[in-house]
Amino acid sequence: MEFSIIIVFIMITGCKLNSGLTPARKIEGVWKTSSPVKFYIKTDFCTSNLELVATEDRTVTMEIKETSNYTVDITLTYTSSNFTVVNQNCTSSTGYTPDVSPMYLHGDISSTQLTVMNSQSKVLGIFTFTTDLMQGTWNDLWCMVYCQNVYTDTNGLKLTLQH
Repeated sequence: MEFSIIIVFIMITGCKLNSGLTPARKIEGVWKTSSPVKFYIKTDFCTSNLELVATEDRTVTMEIKETSNYTVDITLTYTSSNFTVVNQNCTSSTGYTPDVSPMYLHGDISSTQLTVMNSQSKVLGIFTFTTDLMQGTWNDLWCMVYCQNVYTDTNGLKLTLQH
């Protein structure tokens, strides 16, 4: 009886430990956008609704370090330009709190997909990658006093591995 319980326990925990697919390619390295990417900014500061208030262009760099076959640590840095208020209801301010750069994130890898998360394991982006190209969608929504959503178009964030 005890032997059966041990076998079942090993089978269950063994399956959970290897639930992802190993990476199809190495992802470790420095990945950069070749040109600025449009980021959209929504807040509920100007009205009581979460509305598009501004856009900005970002040049993004992700330094990825492998921690295991399935996880990575990511240091994301960016520079922004062309901040533009696009909502006429925002007369004095948009309520936008700029993201911190650098951001220290982590990621889970399954085959050719990278899921980027913050320290609370909230998903911020999902990317697919090949040997030297990565593309994905960024979507960071959080609320404190006001809510803020910073995001890209679907697969709008494209990065290239630097050699």
